[in-house]
Amino acid sequence: MSQPATMSPPKALPYWRGDMEALRKSTMHAYPRTAAHAPPRAKVPNGYTTLAGAVCHGRVSDLEAMVPSHWWQTVFADAMYLKTDGDVVEDPEITKEEVGLLESDPDIQSIFLRGSDKNFPGRPAQILDLCCGQGRHSLYLAQKYPQLSLHGHDQSSYLITLAQERAVAQHLNNKTVFTVGDCRQIPYADETFDLVIVMGNSFGYFADEQGDRTVLSEIFRTLVPGGRLVLDLTDGDYMRKNFAERSWEWIDDTTFVCRERQLSKDELRLSSREVVTLTTKGVIRDQFYQERLYGRSEVYDIVKAAGFGVSEDRQDVDSITLGKELSKRKEDLGMMEQRVLVTASKPTRRDDGPTFVRKSTNGVKNGLMKPNGVLAYHSNGHSNGHSKGQSNSTPIKAQPNGINAMTAQSDGTLPAPFSHITVLLGDPSKPCVGKLNDTWNPEDIETRRKLFTALHELGYPPERINVLDRHETYISQLTNAPSTFVLNLCDEGFENDALKELHVPALLDMLRIPYSGAGPNCLAYCYDKGLVNRAAASIGVPTPNEAFYFSDTVTPAVQSLEKLHRVILEDIGYPAFIKPIKGDNSLGITCRSIINNEEELKAYMTELRSIGIRDVIVQEYLDGTEYGVGMVGNKESGFHFFPILEVDYSQITAKSLPPILGFESKWDPKSPYWTDISYKQTTSLSAETVSQLHEWCIALSERFGCRDYARFDFRADKAQGGTIKLLEVNPNPGWCWDGKLAYMGKFEGLQYRDVIGMVLRASWERLHKNERSDQKTAYTNGHLPNQVENSTVAMPAE
Repeated sequence: MSQPATMSPPKALPYWRGDMEALRKSTMHAYPRTAAHAPPRAKVPNGYTTLAGAVCHGRVSDLEAMVPSHWWQTVFADAMYLKTDGDVVEDPEITKEEVGLLESDPDIQSIFLRGSDKNFPGRPAQILDLCCGQGRHSLYLAQKYPQLSLHGHDQSSYLITLAQERAVAQHLNNKTVFTVGDCRQIPYADETFDLVIVMGNSFGYFADEQGDRTVLSEIFRTLVPGGRLVLDLTDGDYMRKNFAERSWEWIDDTTFVCRERQLSKDELRLSSREVVTLTTKGVIRDQFYQERLYGRSEVYDIVKAAGFGVSEDRQDVDSITLGKELSKRKEDLGMMEQRVLVTASKPTRRDDGPTFVRKSTNGVKNGLMKPNGVLAYHSNGHSNGHSKGQSNSTPIKAQPNGINAMTAQSDGTLPAPFSHITVLLGDPSKPCVGKLNDTWNPEDIETRRKLFTALHELGYPPERINVLDRHETYISQLTNAPSTFVLNLCDEGFENDALKELHVPALLDMLRIPYSGAGPNCLAYCYDKGLVNRAAASIGVPTPNEAFYFSDTVTPAVQSLEKLHRVILEDIGYPAFIKPIKGDNSLGITCRSIINNEEELKAYMTELRSIGIRDVIVQEYLDGTEYGVGMVGNKESGFHFFPILEVDYSQITAKSLPPILGFESKWDPKSPYWTDISYKQTTSLSAETVSQLHEWCIALSERFGCRDYARFDFRADKAQGGTIKLLEVNPNPGWCWDGKLAYMGKFEGLQYRDVIGMVLRASWERLHKNERSDQKTAYTNGHLPNQVENSTVAMPAE
């Protein structure tokens, strides 16, 4: 009897096919199926909208004039790129052969093999895959050489997200790190990498040659002496003579691409156009891009000008024709048809010895991300001993003002009360909603660099610091290797979600790991500004008049924007001030938060809804002086109050701008709110008022459960004779070098490192209050104790 037939499982679609199918399904319902119901084609500048909702520009005589200045931000923004170029950039066989070209170079192969076993001793290499796209080369190398530390960097958040997802699916997420950003600003320190590769024709995107020179300069900066560079780019000499002016190809049964190309008059750039059409919809994409064509001798010249050495016997290598030979479609390969592979090296140099803080030309942190999420510091490219196995670290020479761990300063203070610390930070490999453009900016990287400089100066060299900022490995690392103390600076929240800032201390509590700063309950209370004000008012701290608006809840107080307008008129008065009822990073607080009538109320509520903010507080607008009160310490041992800070809005008001500390003042360096707001020590408050503010802060700290340090913001109300009212409670205030707390420290002659050191000492005092019951030191004149016995503070090494 015959066996019943069995069905084979459906063949999995390639990533790019699956992404496109999802793209189609998500947009198909938005467009009519028949011409009879089609909307009229709207005229737009230089073209028309198509039936599919795209813009098609029709006949174009000058392609170069149509190329956007940052064309790569749209061309690589979604699955369309992988679909149209998938025959080359999504073929594992081609990726394998491209890596094989790298392996054929003995010097590069030795980098891949270093540290793999006893036959290849040494520290495993750090490799940067610059302009990595979806991470195909990084993931292949991580699979084949598991000891390597692979880092991918690309400007496309879509492609980086895809790389991260693939890393997880292939169980390679602990071996790879992917970050989003411009290739002209690499987010790693000087002399970090042993090898930098730029594969798949990802060089020459900028309108002028200076952009390419900047990329090479950054690569040179981040390579260790003797490190290698590989550039895989279009053969410019070949392309000038052989490009196809017009072509079209079928991508699949329903998708085809028409292409046009034009050579610039100086023959230095090739402009291209792609019109992508679906047979079921019509034109869905009309995009323009441009690439610089480097001939073989030209690219060697620019590489040499950047400081690299190029071996003469490597300047006549064969061209790369893998795309033409292995492409499954065998159709228009464009810029990928014939390429050249350029290898170069950074010259070695005599080194008189590294220092703690190495100069970083673009202000990035002095460290790099290891595959397990630990930030490892480098000295001339050598590991500092954080990694398992033998260390090849170079001894660190302290700076003249450096402080050795556990050594008292001249004033008797102990800068490093903990023998080792683990620092928890936000995750730079993930987007961060609330920052400018929802991403990590150079200012954020500079802030981290200065933090670690401060910790070094306090007596924590790299071997005494463990840094965790890969959130996907937080739990496993803290569970498998518990720390004796955590400096919790993860104010971005777990997974960079401000709503999850409390999750980090909650995890530490469950693991019974001591840490600095507020606990989860305190952070939860203070995140909700409505709860803060009501609780503050209940203990006698003055707060602004206010009303709450919940968009999805019918409340007796406010049921609609019309009724909210009436409440403002009756109980608050215009001008009023709108801010999110929950939030962080001043998201949703701008100069438009000040409203003067019902029209402005409705307009700003519409703006807030567009960024996902629906529930707000409407308060009376306080137009007087704004103050910040910072404190360090705890109830058990006393508090140190910094001199009170006053916000100087004089340059802002001179420009007829509203005096407000909003989103722009924190995150937008181009805004006058960033450049023109300053801080000063207030001189306008009486001693009685200062004392009253201190009493309020202590009461608020106890009410909400603040620990170790906090900042409280107040503002005066001119209409009520200068009455000072509470604006906000910040239980884990900004720890950055240019934040308010650091400014307050400057008022009494403290450096940034001193403020960080005070927080550490306050944490130590709180955690060791029972051990030190026989040697309690009272605070004198509001200052922290200035001496602690070394024998009491020494803790087991982590």
